[in-house]
Amino acid sequence: MADRESRSVVIPIVALLLVAVVAGDLARRALVRPAAPHAAAAPARTVRTLPDSGPAGRGAPGGGGRTLAAVVAATAPLDVATRAVALRRIERDGADTYLPAMLAAGDSALHRWGDDRAARPVRIAVLGELVPGFREMFVANVGWAITRWNAVGLPIYLEQVGADTAGADIVLTWADRLDSNRAGRADVSWEHSGRLAHVHVTLATHTPGGRQVLPSEMVALALHELGHALGLGHSPVAADALHPETSALDLTARDRRTALLLYALPPGSLK
Repeated sequence: MADRESRSVVIPIVALLLVAVVAGDLARRALVRPAAPHAAAAPARTVRTLPDSGPAGRGAPGGGGRTLAAVVAATAPLDVATRAVALRRIERDGADTYLPAMLAAGDSALHRWGDDRAARPVRIAVLGELVPGFREMFVANVGWAITRWNAVGLPIYLEQVGADTAGADIVLTWADRLDSNRAGRADVSWEHSGRLAHVHVTLATHTPGGRQVLPSEMVALALHELGHALGLGHSPVAADALHPETSALDLTARDRRTALLLYALPPGSLK
């Protein structure tokens, strides 16, 4: 009788232990998931940028040091007469540019530095942070990209001010690697009027697959992200510096025409 009673006690205890082991294993599997494999090493790729990243306007939730989930602030609409003139200009001169594609992707809004910056340079601070894979040559690559954008003939001038972030309009920093399939990112903030307020550019020293970015690839990345810092969106043409997977080592004629047309138009919403 005693032996039978001991067995009746032991069996529920064993059952409870088995249930606890199974539950613990299920909980462990739910918390620990296999890491996604890195993409194979490939030429440096660019980012989901201006329209795609969800830029935030000044005062919007997530503005300033925002993440990709930032809320997009509404851009003030142009008045009826100004809107009509702008649309006629785009219809006349936009065919050889990617401005129409930008408008389609960016909710029909134009964002750029204001006309008041013609007499006051847009200041760019390029930090020399010691992250894995950083080379001093990368700073020179960025400097060359700045000269190429300045050569377009826009009514603004990009001025590199070393690593001094005080008063800088654009701050460029470095990262070992960025998320997803990107090797660069431009976080763009603007005012309600559509005038750009501040830009934070991040360039990666390694591709998503872990390969060291080459100086030539850094030139392509810098050209691309500085284009976003000027207000440009993506181009659907692979040869352009603003194509999402660019390898362009210089601006194309279409890049220059698009930038010139953007700065010939007023910032604001065309809706």
